[in-house]
Amino acid sequence: MNDDQHLSRVERRKRELERERADAERQHKEVEEQDNHTEMNDHEASPIDREQRTEASEHPFLNQTEAQRTSNQNSKARDRKPSVRAPKPKWGLPIGKGSKRKRETREQQARPAEAKRREPTRDSSQPREQPPKEKRKRRGWKGKMFLFLLLVTVIVGYLATNPFTFLVMGSDARVGESLSGSRTDSLQLIEFVPRSRAVQNVSIPRDTYTAIPCEPDREGDKITHAFAYGGATCTVGAVEGLTDASVDGQIVITFETFMELIDTVGGVNVTATHSFSEKGFNQTYEYTEGVSYSMDGDMALAYARHRKSDTDGARSSRQTEVMGAVADKLASPSGWTKIPATYRFMKDEMGLEMNPLQMASVGLTMLLRPDVNKMQVEGQDAYINNVYYYQPNEESVQAIRDALDLTLWGTVR
Repeated sequence: MNDDQHLSRVERRKRELERERADAERQHKEVEEQDNHTEMNDHEASPIDREQRTEASEHPFLNQTEAQRTSNQNSKARDRKPSVRAPKPKWGLPIGKGSKRKRETREQQARPAEAKRREPTRDSSQPREQPPKEKRKRRGWKGKMFLFLLLVTVIVGYLATNPFTFLVMGSDARVGESLSGSRTDSLQLIEFVPRSRAVQNVSIPRDTYTAIPCEPDREGDKITHAFAYGGATCTVGAVEGLTDASVDGQIVITFETFMELIDTVGGVNVTATHSFSEKGFNQTYEYTEGVSYSMDGDMALAYARHRKSDTDGARSSRQTEVMGAVADKLASPSGWTKIPATYRFMKDEMGLEMNPLQMASVGLTMLLRPDVNKMQVEGQDAYINNVYYYQPNEESVQAIRDALDLTLWGTVR
């Protein structure tokens, strides 16, 4: 390999210029020699020769002496930086695409380091600035929430509009007496059917002869004795056996809790359905049929417990009227604020068994102003072993069973 191939392009160019200068000097010497020979007839020289001599005389390198050229070359050699010879490829590959890809790879690897060097230094005492987080777009969350609420509403509405059967047990325990050993003075089985805006109200006379679950040794007894022998549980079993209905909730009312309930809701408005007089705890009250009265607890109890001038069925109807007036009072705007206190009182003092969905079923039914179908177990007086009983008729009992066997829409199954 020639030595010129190891030199850079600048060095090779300089050597070419030196060769040209050497050639020019030789030509100049030849021209001088020719001029010496043709000095006499110089005026006969051609314009071309004159132009060549002029160009040779004006050349910057040809007009320098040998000492000046040597001095210039030495000074340039000192100023010139030593050239770095490019390393040979490891496997002797020619410079081409492979070298280009390697250079690009090295440049890409060097960019992160260069960017890190250019990054300004941060004071460790200052908190690091967090890049702004892009807000996630919640696509369709409103639609999902709407569907969820709709589903919950449908489920709650379906459960709250199912028929609900409730048993009201009126104990004959006087004020200050214990429930233990007392008897049920009245029994009312109420079925609420919200979807058909219907209420089935069955009154069961206290002396009705029927089987008692807590008296397995006896064929039957007065239904009022079920509470004395087995409390509310035994009474519920006796009512279910008589009517074939499934009791979903219950409540036990005494004289004292009845009066307190009326006072808790702020009194009730009742229109008398019979004319009579009845003594209360505070005074004797006179009632005239068709007249509306604003009753407190004592007056409402006297109205509901009277039975001297009419039958047990009429007394049960009056009790239903008072309980309906309580429901109307709670359903009115003025009674909404009294619902929580009334519910707590009924649960703590009256043994109320009713969950929120069942309460919603009752409240919804009463808000719809339902048609109340009042029924009573019909029968005749009977004596068994010289004991008075009220013997129910099979036709009346079967009619009540059919009336209570309703679908979700209030139709008979």
